[in-house]
Amino acid sequence: MPPVVASNPDLNFTASTRADEAVRAIMQRLLGMMNANVTGVHAGADPEFLHNFRIAVRRQHVLLGQLRGVMPQRNRRQLSRGFAWLNEITGRVRDLDVYLHMLEADKNSLGPAMSNDLAPLREFLQHRQQRAHQQLAESLTSRRYTRLIATWTAYLTSPLPAHNRLSDARRPWPSFANRRIGRMLRRVMKQGNAIRAHSPPQDLHALRKSCKKLRYLMEFFQGGYPAIMLEQPLNVLKSLQDVLGEYQDLQVQQAFLVKFRQQASPTPVMKNALCAIKLMRHRLEKRKIKVRKLFKQHFAVLAETRQQKTFNQLFNKMKGR
Repeated sequence: MPPVVASNPDLNFTASTRADEAVRAIMQRLLGMMNANVTGVHAGADPEFLHNFRIAVRRQHVLLGQLRGVMPQRNRRQLSRGFAWLNEITGRVRDLDVYLHMLEADKNSLGPAMSNDLAPLREFLQHRQQRAHQQLAESLTSRRYTRLIATWTAYLTSPLPAHNRLSDARRPWPSFANRRIGRMLRRVMKQGNAIRAHSPPQDLHALRKSCKKLRYLMEFFQGGYPAIMLEQPLNVLKSLQDVLGEYQDLQVQQAFLVKFRQQASPTPVMKNALCAIKLMRHRLEKRKIKVRKLFKQHFAVLAETRQQKTFNQLFNKMKGR
């Protein structure tokens, strides 16, 4: 069966839809995305199943982080722990899939000799990928996963309280969305403006996570905003996120090379592999320098006055109450 694309949970709500009702509808869509792809993830034949499953997991994890005052604290914390775990175990396989795909795509640019020298690295990564996938498959049939999905489903199918006492649950969704989006935008701008040439990679990774949260929040509720106004800010944010994502991937790839070097045995074949890896690490470092420059350019676009004006027009009352 083909992978089920984890499309944006674009739902149209009326202006009077309560925040807890809107959030529940989004969650139901995300659960459907996960359930539609989980069998393919378990089989492991097509990485697109994992990609789409992981998108739904990440979106749900981000959404849960925004639900103080909308979802009972006990339910929110329980589900947050479960989705943090899912995010971690799917991330291990995803990182290895990306690196193996990169090595395959780079065969022509690396040249036949260097590509052959890197065969031990491919074997190392393939072994780790197979082991990580096996652990993921076991996790997806474990009691922990079954309980997580059962708990989530039970919450989604239970009736919402008519007079919910939580502070934001009965708030109309536009007010809820504007406050959360505005808060996350301010975090993105603060983190991005603080990054300098000497800032550590962790700062860019933290900004990447904040950009992801901001984008997901905008996509969750995009049906309630003028599409013609939302398109450009989303595209600018996606471009910045792509640059930050590439930088993080380069970091992960370098970490794999270090692990391989630490485990390498002193054989002639391995000596050739280590020479090739040294050149590869140099290439990765040069690319990282270029991506840092690209980050500066893309963040400058986001920080432009006209972009910030568009954000303020879209998400009015962003300072919240």
